[in-house]
Amino acid sequence: MFFKKQSVIEEKIQRLLRYLEDMGNIFKYAYESYLDGKFEELNEGNEELDKIEKELDDLGRRIQMSLVRESLMPDSRDDLLWFLTKLDKVPSSFKHSLGEIVIERPEIPSDFNLPLKNLLQHTHEAVRSLANCTDALFSDLRAVRQHVEEVGRQESMVDKIEYKLLNSVFENEEFELSRKYQLKSVLKQLGSITNLAEDVADAVLILSTKYSA
Repeated sequence: MFFKKQSVIEEKIQRLLRYLEDMGNIFKYAYESYLDGKFEELNEGNEELDKIEKELDDLGRRIQMSLVRESLMPDSRDDLLWFLTKLDKVPSSFKHSLGEIVIERPEIPSDFNLPLKNLLQHTHEAVRSLANCTDALFSDLRAVRQHVEEVGRQESMVDKIEYKLLNSVFENEEFELSRKYQLKSVLKQLGSITNLAEDVADAVLILSTKYSA
């Protein structure tokens, strides 16, 4: 679709997407472990994210080198570099969100546990749908839109949960202001993951529209 020697770069991007999905799984498990008071599992998950992020960064550099070396049309190369730059923000958001929890160990209200686990599930589904729409960019352009729309649906569910929990935080007169803002930071960092996923999915849709024309 993009260039003559597509298979070499496509294979690397497929591996990148698998790394992204692995990070999503580890992030979800580690965050849920923290909510359940399993701090050792939280730390282990954070270390695993570190390892995978390094491997992903190395793979990303190799993809960029391949894009420069292979027989690409200039527009195709620039489009994929633009897309990969956007995609790179998603794994970074996993690291920042979990890293904040590891360092600060905020006290999460017990009645937030279930809503937060629901939010984590929707985040997980959004990232999986993002991987699917990126896969479809190389294999079935007609399927891209439905996966992009699924990312949007999951992001909307996260927004609703985040908004409800933020209201609960600032309506609670027993919380000190410092705790309110700490919880706000936790919720905003979590919500940013699906916001970024939706932004990347929109980029995929733009590319699919351009190359199906």
